[in-house]
Amino acid sequence: MNAVNACEVISWTEQAAKTIKPVFHICIVGTIVHILFWIQIFVYPAVPRWSVQWLWAYLTTDLLLLVRFFLLYVYRWWPICVPHIFHTIICYCEAISDNYLNLLQSYILLALNICRYFQIVHSHNVYSSNRHAIIIVHLVIYILPLFCHIMAIKFGWTVLQNPPGDACDLLGISFMIRIVFLLLSYFIPVILTLVFVLLSLNYVRNTDGIKTQQLVDARHKYHRQIVFQSTVFYSLWILLWSPHILIFPFYYKSSAIGIIAQKLNYINIILDPIVIAALDVRFFHRWRLTVDHIQRYIRRHQSMQIPVILSTNSSDRATETNEDNK
Repeated sequence: MNAVNACEVISWTEQAAKTIKPVFHICIVGTIVHILFWIQIFVYPAVPRWSVQWLWAYLTTDLLLLVRFFLLYVYRWWPICVPHIFHTIICYCEAISDNYLNLLQSYILLALNICRYFQIVHSHNVYSSNRHAIIIVHLVIYILPLFCHIMAIKFGWTVLQNPPGDACDLLGISFMIRIVFLLLSYFIPVILTLVFVLLSLNYVRNTDGIKTQQLVDARHKYHRQIVFQSTVFYSLWILLWSPHILIFPFYYKSSAIGIIAQKLNYINIILDPIVIAALDVRFFHRWRLTVDHIQRYIRRHQSMQIPVILSTNSSDRATETNEDNK
């Protein structure tokens, strides 16, 4: 009982603090970028919220990953004695939340591309005609992975890694469990996402039955746009996000290879709003408006200071002239 109720001060070890410091700096940059993105979206609301709900959900998981990192980073710098049972609960939340949020991203992007495919093929707004179905999909995506993580802990399929002075992590107890988790978290959603992207591209490229050259040219133009957007976004996503998902069933997150994967994952979080804004004209215009307002503010602030400087110089020169005359 004493061991259960005993408290301990949780803090980073010197080596762990040194290892995690670069990730901390990357997360600061990511937080600034995301705050600027969300501010300009709410200040200039020109993009229909319902039609880009999957993008909002994806970017929200980015924000939650950043918030999670900072909360747990500060938690280990805060010199407070934490009861053992409370620390164990926090440790499980830390381990589950990282896996859970990264898993959400893969299925959110899958849902995004399925909706995009049906919009292209059937030429109607799936978000307005299938609202109830999309809400159900949202709930399934958010609840089912969390439930699976809890069941894996309950039945002992995963074991908690809780080294003193370092981050907590969950690892499968057997190679087979780790492979199953990798299939569910990476290969199934990624392969299905690529399938629907290719189906969309194939449909747009297919010009059979279109007799008007103008429609053919428009289809080709839209096809090139889709190819460019999909290639840039998913290339960056797979290159930077994949290592973290591929290694965490097999390696401790704070190991040397785990830290590299975390850095790539958080760099991807920095680039997400930038890439989305660059590929979508509506978001790009919002960024341009924000930059224009900042530039106008700087110019106005500088122009207000110039008369003060001139008046000071003029008075000094007048004083010097009077002294010379004397």
